[in-house]
Amino acid sequence: MQYESMLRRTWFSPGFSQLLEHRLEGTILVGVGALQVGLHLFGLPGWVCPFKAVFGIPCPGCGLTEAMGELLHGHILDSLRTHAFASIFLAAFLIMLVSILLPEKQRQKMITTIAHVESRTGLTAWVLTGLMLYWVIRLFGLV
Repeated sequence: MQYESMLRRTWFSPGFSQLLEHRLEGTILVGVGALQVGLHLFGLPGWVCPFKAVFGIPCPGCGLTEAMGELLHGHILDSLRTHAFASIFLAAFLIMLVSILLPEKQRQKMITTIAHVESRTGLTAWVLTGLMLYWVIRLFGLV
C-alpha cells in the first residue's frame, strides 16, 4: 500500500508546472529551443545530439528539431513521420513562452491551473512515458 501511494504521488506530480515556476530557466529553455529550430529553418548547423555522439544511437528527442521545422512550415504529416511528439513539444514551448511573458498574477494563475491538470491526470508522466515507448519503438525500426 505504501509503495502504491508513493507511485501515485510520483506519477501525478506536477513536473511541467514546476518548471514554469522558474522564469529564468524557462527563458533559457525557450531561447535555446528557438535558436536550434531557427538555425535549422535557415539551413545552418545546430547542435549535434550529444547522446547520439556518445552512444551511437538516437536519443528520445532526436528528430524533434527537423519535425518542428516541418510543423512550422505547415507540413504536418512530414512532421509526424519525422517525430510524432513535435506538436506536443511545440505546444509546451508555446506555453512556456506565454508563461514567461505574462504578468506575475496571470502567470501564477496559469501555473496553478496547469499544476491542477497535472496532479489530476498525470499528463506529464503520460507524455514522458509515451516518449520513451516511442523511442524504443523507433530504435527497433517499427516506426
